[in-house]
Amino acid sequence: MADTPHDSATQGPPGTPRWVKALGIGIVVVVLLVVVSMIIVGGQHGPGLHSPSGSDRAQIPSASGPSTARGIGGPADADESARTVEVTTFDTMAFEPGTIEVSAGEAVTFVVTNAGQAVHEFTLGDAAMQQEHANAMEHMRAGMTHDLPNSITLEPGETGQLTWRFGVAGTLEYACHEPGHFDGGMHGQITVD
Repeated sequence: MADTPHDSATQGPPGTPRWVKALGIGIVVVVLLVVVSMIIVGGQHGPGLHSPSGSDRAQIPSASGPSTARGIGGPADADESARTVEVTTFDTMAFEPGTIEVSAGEAVTFVVTNAGQAVHEFTLGDAAMQQEHANAMEHMRAGMTHDLPNSITLEPGETGQLTWRFGVAGTLEYACHEPGHFDGGMHGQITVD
C-alpha cells in the first residue's frame, strides 16, 4: 500500500478533528465581535448606565418600555404646548407648586428654576418610572448627568424646560433623585384628568 501525499498547508496536524478547528474559529469571531462592539459604544458597559470614557452623560433606559406604552404620554415640542407651568426647586427638598393638574392629551411646558445652592432635577413619570430612575441614579458616579426625555438636571440658579404631552387620566409624580432628595420629600404630584 502506498502512502498518499497530503498538503500540510491545507490540513491541520494529523488527528485534529474539524469540530475543534471550527470551535477555535468561532471563539475568535465572538471575541472580535465583543471587542468591536465595546469600541463602538465608547467603553460603556451595563444597560447604558455608565460612560467613563469621553462623556459624563449617561442614558438611563426604562426597563418596562417607552412611557407612551404605559399611557403616561411622552415628550412634545414646546411649540405644541398651550400652557406653561413654572416650577421652582428649593434646598428645603421641596418643589413649588407641590401639585399640578393637567388634562389627558394636553401638552404642557414646565419651566423649572433651581433656586437652591444644590443640584436638583425634575423627573416626570409614574411611580414605576420614578423607582427605575432612583435605582439607576444609585449607580451613577458623582458629577455624572443623564440625558432623558422626561428629566432635566439643574445646577444652582439654572432654569430649564421640559415639554410633555400627557396620556390617559391618572396620577403621576415629579421628583428629584439627587442623593437623599426624594427621601427628604422632594417630589410632587400631577393629576391627569
